Amino acid sequence: MESISRIKKRASGISDIEKYLIKESKSEVKHEYYNGKIRKIPESSYNHNLIALQFSSAILVEVEKQQKPYQVLNSDQKIYIPRLNYILYPDAVVVYQKPEFWNGRKDVLSNPILIVEVLSPSTEKYDRNDKFMCYKNIPSFKEYVLVRQDIPEVMSMWQMEPKLWKETMVEGMEARIHFASIGIEISLEKIYRNVEF
Repeated sequence: MESISRIKKRASGISDIEKYLIKESKSEVKHEYYNGKIRKIPESSYNHNLIALQFSSAILVEVEKQQKPYQVLNSDQKIYIPRLNYILYPDAVVVYQKPEFWNGRKDVLSNPILIVEVLSPSTEKYDRNDKFMCYKNIPSFKEYVLVRQDIPEVMSMWQMEPKLWKETMVEGMEARIHFASIGIEISLEKIYRNVEF
């Protein structure tokens, strides 16, 4: 026998994700969606926002300079993970060639190749562990980048083959980091320009 809540849901014709997206479009703060549960994202610091923007810009400049078939998006782009029925916000994302969207919605991307998270004290453990495990459920996902904001340090985890990830970490303003999934390299000086530690 079908439950009353399922009957109401079917009758309304609107899924929980669509309800979340309607509320999110009117909200002044961001929320992530976890299979029916919604969690507010902590506010970002000045350094966090500056690093995220400069990181996206540095990748975009290199992609355009080398005429590579990638698109670079900022922290307003939501990512859908079908296997978990989650919608998460990364700090930056790269897509190969043509973007694919959940249910035709241009604000919910489903095929990222590279995802960037800028670490904050309140989210670092989650970003390093649980969020990475969530992103691994996306078939197109090949590289995860963690950027510290207290020191110039960037870590990349690149999927060499299914269930095998290679970790690279660089530190210092003079260092450069290579992103294997998209074949570019950028200097940490570009990421951390004007950041006060």
